[in-house]
Amino acid sequence: MSFCAFSGRDAMFGITPVENMFILEYMPGATGDFVRVYLYGLMLCHHPEMDEGIDGMARALRIDPETILSAYRYWEREGLVSRLTDNPPTYEYLALSSMTRNAEPLDEVYKYKNFNRELQNALPGMLLDSHEYRIANEWLDVLNLPEDVVLYMVRTEVAKRNKKLPAPRTLFKHLDETASKWASEGIYSIDQAEDYVAKSGAAAEYAKAVIKQFGQSRPATRDEIALCEKWMTEWNLPLDRIIAACADTVKSTVPSFAYLDKILSSKTSGEDKSDDAREKVKVLLSHLGTAARPTQAHLSSYKQFIEAGFDFPAIEQAAILCGENNRRTFEDIQRKLDQWKKMGVTTLVEIEEERRIQKQFTDITLSIFERCGIDRKVVKSDISQVRIWTALIELDAVLYAAECALGTEAPMKYINKLVVSWSAKGIKTLDAAQKEYALHRLEGAKTAESPKTPVYQQRSVTDDEFENGFYVDVMNRKRADE
Repeated sequence: MSFCAFSGRDAMFGITPVENMFILEYMPGATGDFVRVYLYGLMLCHHPEMDEGIDGMARALRIDPETILSAYRYWEREGLVSRLTDNPPTYEYLALSSMTRNAEPLDEVYKYKNFNRELQNALPGMLLDSHEYRIANEWLDVLNLPEDVVLYMVRTEVAKRNKKLPAPRTLFKHLDETASKWASEGIYSIDQAEDYVAKSGAAAEYAKAVIKQFGQSRPATRDEIALCEKWMTEWNLPLDRIIAACADTVKSTVPSFAYLDKILSSKTSGEDKSDDAREKVKVLLSHLGTAARPTQAHLSSYKQFIEAGFDFPAIEQAAILCGENNRRTFEDIQRKLDQWKKMGVTTLVEIEEERRIQKQFTDITLSIFERCGIDRKVVKSDISQVRIWTALIELDAVLYAAECALGTEAPMKYINKLVVSWSAKGIKTLDAAQKEYALHRLEGAKTAESPKTPVYQQRSVTDDEFENGFYVDVMNRKRADE
């Protein structure tokens, strides 16, 4: 305890100064709970004898501790507070008076606001904390990597992970190592980053093996790596078949990738292609758990699978799933492939990516439930609805809509009403949504007798509709816009 301190009554009847910049610039865009947390914490700065930590603040404000932490993460992103410790979390309030009126207030306190928002959007389903933002900002300040290169690095890492992303701190530890390596390699442009990624992937390893088989010692070009990518993904050729085909290049004075491409093209057509299809059908039958020999009907079905745009790994995955569920026919494989086709995925990479995204959106949906007070299990129609929302506006804005829906009778319908309304007005970001909602509430208070907001009809989605790609049209339109 301090040697001298104000009495408890002084805090009750004293005054807490609030800077006008907070009232004019920051308060209109924040939720009520977030404003209450900021102001209560500001009072504690003047009366530290009343500070009883997060739990004490939660009791005083009658809100849960997680809302308080969310509020401080929000004010930290806005540049009004700075985290000092993580466990227990403590914060330092920053003086707004240090800002000038001639510049955007936030830019002077928090210059990477837009970058951090893009970083959060690049990691759907993962809510970043100040620790991750500090690491990412060091890549810009210390390693001098451009913002677009860092975002490309993060998106590339997310794209190549077919399984669930690890915890944020684990992921950012790996990204930190990658960023240091890119800086040491002098990767400071998107072209350099794309070239580096291309040369470090599986196709680059194939190209390196082919060059070695040619008896040469040199790095692969981007065109050569592109050919290897085609042999791997479009023609489904394993490395041993590609290396075996290199023997036929002796007919050329100087072996080349272009000549090898012609050889492989001839080997994957005609008789060789027919034999390969028969072997592939045998594999599918084994996954179905049947010892039947490939028939002409099987070969015709397999040809239809390929013509529909599916690669063999995807077809094989469909056969594995059918076998595990005691489904033993090629018609069962066809039904599973039809489901994936409606979802717009035809390769194993796309299918696994869709599963990963589905899991991430399950986590996002759970986060939305927590914010709007829903206490039940997530069903597929919920996930479908959330995917549509995030296709219309940014994730931060959707989460804010969930906070606004807390206490309503039908939170999901209320969120849908907000998202549809904001999207129709071209509102997509968190800042714009907060300003619009604050304005809406202000107008509602002024005109109590104003007509009620039209209720948007909530589309209910069955599990069968979800499996058949209820949200595909919306997602395809989003991809077309991009």
